[in-house]
Amino acid sequence: MKSLLCTFLLTILASASLFSQSIIGTWNGNIDINGISLAIVVNIDGLSADSITMDSPEQSVFGIKVDKAEFNDNSFKLEISSLNASLNGEIPTGDSIKSLFTQHGKNFPLTLKRGKYVPKPKKQDPKDFPYIVEEVEILNPETNVKLAGTLTAPYDYKCDKIVILVSGSGLQNRDEEILGHKPFLVLSDYLTRNGIAVIRYDDRGFAKSTGDAINATTYDLSLDAESVVKFIKNDSRLKDMKIGIIGHSEGGMIAPMVAERNNDVDFIVMLAGPAVEISQLMARQNYDVLKSSGISEDVAKQYTKIVTKEYKILKDKKLSIDDKKPKVLAVMKEMENLVPSGSDDEALQTNVEIMFSPWMYYFINFNPQDYLCKVKVPVLALNGDKDVQVYSKDNLAGVEKAMKKAKNSNYKILELKGLNHLFQKCIFGSPNFYGRNEETFNEDAMKTIAEWIKSL
Repeated sequence: MKSLLCTFLLTILASASLFSQSIIGTWNGNIDINGISLAIVVNIDGLSADSITMDSPEQSVFGIKVDKAEFNDNSFKLEISSLNASLNGEIPTGDSIKSLFTQHGKNFPLTLKRGKYVPKPKKQDPKDFPYIVEEVEILNPETNVKLAGTLTAPYDYKCDKIVILVSGSGLQNRDEEILGHKPFLVLSDYLTRNGIAVIRYDDRGFAKSTGDAINATTYDLSLDAESVVKFIKNDSRLKDMKIGIIGHSEGGMIAPMVAERNNDVDFIVMLAGPAVEISQLMARQNYDVLKSSGISEDVAKQYTKIVTKEYKILKDKKLSIDDKKPKVLAVMKEMENLVPSGSDDEALQTNVEIMFSPWMYYFINFNPQDYLCKVKVPVLALNGDKDVQVYSKDNLAGVEKAMKKAKNSNYKILELKGLNHLFQKCIFGSPNFYGRNEETFNEDAMKTIAEWIKSL
């Protein structure tokens, strides 16, 4: 009996060992979201949830926590509550896993291959760096945020201008990496080769930077950008250079915020920077994105009308947040009925909480004119006419209006033909095509930026 029991236990242990050997490791594959191919990486170091993480490398998101893991003889299930998602797969017998990734009730087939994710280099990614490249750390003692970044400069620091690159909304690394593209790496390389020093940095609480990202508002992020200005003024090699801020998208809101309150900022560049009330911008963005995704004119207009109602509730100063939440939920149900996303009641409630998160709530109630109309330094504002996220005509007109109010005659406004929100040459401006576009940052646009800065 004892011999039989030992044999039985040995068989179980051997099976468990073979089972774990077949699944443990790094796996990667791609899901298709409305024509966008998005890489997913699953890191399995053990058979418990705390030994498994997920990555979305093209969005620069790593170490996503898995909350629950179930393994059976032939299948497994992982639950990721932060994404409202799950992954159901078959135990592999070789080097691939057939699985189904589910998020907000939508299913995406996902075939995972054993091995690390290797990004495909884009054609504009620099291959050599004929200039100074230096890692920097910028501490803001007032906020206790440490920004990790990269300084690039011509050899011997032989230049008279330096720019700070400030990224758009969402957590971004210093390269503003998105869908395989590294816009800030490409832009910083171009500018440095043209005699302009650059500092770019990881957003607070992301990559190598510290700080509270979850509760940070646009105002908090502007303090981070301002800390880089102070860093430059305290560096003996850089302090005599003219300082500029180049902000993309939300960064284009932050640049005027810093310039308005800090006299050490000598010029700003707004790349698709908002210049109208954000609620107005977002309503137009919803309309343009829906239209560019193939939604009919009638439905896009109806949806925009509903989302405008949502923003009106969020901005209502007479209502408390507790009074606003059920009203916003009701509006979201209208939106779901008109343009179904597969979101259930739980997902909609999660979306409500997102609307009242510190960043989003501040953002929706923000008016860029409050800062722009006080900017006295030279301003360059660029927008692509194919941009469906920051509508060029409204926002460039907003910059013009603010400059006139500020009595600032030293500004230049350009609508760049055929460029999208990322300043890629395109036929359609839809975000669905960002990743598939081989161009990272249009060279003519970069030339315009460099020449304007050098002319100051």
